Amino acid sequence: MRQIIKAFVFWLASSSVLIAADYRFVKIDFPDAVATIASGINARGDIVGHYDDVNGDTHGFLLRKGIFSSIDFPNASFTSARAINARGDIAGRIHDANGIDHAFLLRDGQFTQIDYPGADRTVGRGINNAGDITGNHFDGTDIERGFIVRDGVFQNISFGDANDVWMAQDNGQVMVGDAAVGPGGALHGYVTDKLGKFHLIDFPGLSVPCTSSRWVNERGDIVGWFAYVSAIDDCFFAGPPLHGFLLRQGKYTAIDAPGSTSTAVLAINDDGQIVGNYTDKQGNTHGFKAVPKDAQ
Repeated sequence: MRQIIKAFVFWLASSSVLIAADYRFVKIDFPDAVATIASGINARGDIVGHYDDVNGDTHGFLLRKGIFSSIDFPNASFTSARAINARGDIAGRIHDANGIDHAFLLRDGQFTQIDYPGADRTVGRGINNAGDITGNHFDGTDIERGFIVRDGVFQNISFGDANDVWMAQDNGQVMVGDAAVGPGGALHGYVTDKLGKFHLIDFPGLSVPCTSSRWVNERGDIVGWFAYVSAIDDCFFAGPPLHGFLLRQGKYTAIDAPGSTSTAVLAINDDGQIVGNYTDKQGNTHGFKAVPKDAQ
């Protein structure tokens, strides 16, 4: 199946530039969209994500060298591009005509639907430079479990009461995600080491756990989001203001886009460039790219 694509010219240099303490932020808005989320970035600086149009429909996008391209899986009612690797492979999530979740791979203009064997629903989250695809799947009891597929072979990743796998390093062993763990099923981030052991990631100072790890690069930097909540259910259902974070060499750093009321950091490449989304004071959702100032 061929990629359905519509191109727009959009130069980051002409976008609104926001200055934060440690990063130079650039706002990303798909032309004429009502909301934009940037969710993946590769070593070349190519960015993928999704946007909502004026009719409320969701489409994936690729932003490469200042040019936006819309990505729509054939006959899907919803397409979200989640991650892009160094060769330009894109993985993500679709809803079919019946609203059922499936993962997808877009490689060399060809779409492939990906479904975990026997699952009712499959959600695509990440793709690394080795071509391993990560995500989650749901069985008949609606229990969420993570997965990684390597060379066409699916591996179930199970941790806590429910879990997701968002991204994996190129070795396919170091993975990050989030999981409901412990009394009440509080949300924690996690990272697996090369031996397959899970290590929880919780932003310091939270009275109630509410942290999600979303991406790990080849240097071991981890990014994601956290929220201050007073009850476990608030983390899942109340939509609290989010804050992005970077975890590097054991040190946590909070990241908030200037002027935002909520910020989520969703990906980081090996140069330390990050992407995500934020909500402005008018309630609008924008994507962003942020480059460390020391890389200027």
